Amino acid sequence: MPDSSRRQSAHRQNLQIALCGIMTALSAALLLTGGIIPIATYAAPMLAGLLLLPVRLSCGRRQAWLCWLATSLIVLVIGFDREAAFFYLFIGWYPAAKWDIDKKVPRRWQLPLKALLFAAAVAVMYALLLLVFPLPALGAEFRETGTAMIAALYAVMILCLLLYDRLIGPATLLYVHRIEPKLPKFR
Repeated sequence: MPDSSRRQSAHRQNLQIALCGIMTALSAALLLTGGIIPIATYAAPMLAGLLLLPVRLSCGRRQAWLCWLATSLIVLVIGFDREAAFFYLFIGWYPAAKWDIDKKVPRRWQLPLKALLFAAAVAVMYALLLLVFPLPALGAEFRETGTAMIAALYAVMILCLLLYDRLIGPATLLYVHRIEPKLPKFR
């Protein structure tokens, strides 16, 4: 009997590794579209972040963070669109961390904390992209756009990220009720 349970454990571990590898590859492929389709610069990293949900729910927090890290490194090394890669690096981790934030932070502080977290992540990301890893096209775009327009776009981006936070709940329910029952057991 112990040999049978050891085989089952190894089988589950192999399934978890396979799921993590597939989701990492899908995320990287999705992020690489950011260099091809202009609107995908922001949409692709958010969709790729949603691909962490099955890993987080089926394999655990640690594996979700490892998938995020692997995807980030792959896209930073071979990515065509550095802005999309950085957006995933600074925002893509959020679906893996959402439940920890929701559990540990009192409900009345969640929205302001998430807005502050998103605002800080986006500000640091653009500071790095403009000052440390300069993108000439991005710098030119920022110079051409007025300060008021940049502030408005920044506010809209934070609003979109808060809507993204709201999307994660229904996406989780969809996965748990429709997709996960059709998959082999990972735990």
